[in-house]
Amino acid sequence: MAMENDVLTRELAAYIRKNLRPEGLKLQDILDINIRHGAAPGLGGAKWALEFLLKNLELTFSEKLIELIGEKGRKASEIYVKAGITKTHFSKIKADKDYHPTKETALAFAIALHLDIEETSDLLRRAGYSISHSSESDLIVEFYIKKGIYNIDRINNQLDLRGHKTLTNWRKTKDS
Repeated sequence: MAMENDVLTRELAAYIRKNLRPEGLKLQDILDINIRHGAAPGLGGAKWALEFLLKNLELTFSEKLIELIGEKGRKASEIYVKAGITKTHFSKIKADKDYHPTKETALAFAIALHLDIEETSDLLRRAGYSISHSSESDLIVEFYIKKGIYNIDRINNQLDLRGHKTLTNWRKTKDS
């Protein structure tokens, strides 16, 4: 197990070196480009776009989470326990369709559900987040998902070792 962890740790370090982008295109840069090129919508266009979006709302994070649990054929209790979420917290998420989780909670559910990277990105987007290549912690989680390793303790261990916030209230074991 120790040798496997060493190999995985080296692969993770190489993955981060290859994909980390600390400086990315910022929203303000996009807005400046659009305004300079006359792409800013008029008031009528903005009103129409808002009405269209409101009519075509997609599932919220909470609604999509419940749908995914059903689609994966899993019990809700199995998923929230694997995600490190209490029954009370999960009940709150389930009861409030507009519930806004932390990014770590959303990622913990993605890991517990064994979502691939596209499914994870979709679930995160519904909570208002994304996986960013300018964030080392995001790359760590992405690496494990792409490897098909859905062990939240191993992910939390790597996050902790590299000085990042863990996905759950994880504590190091005596063997770590």
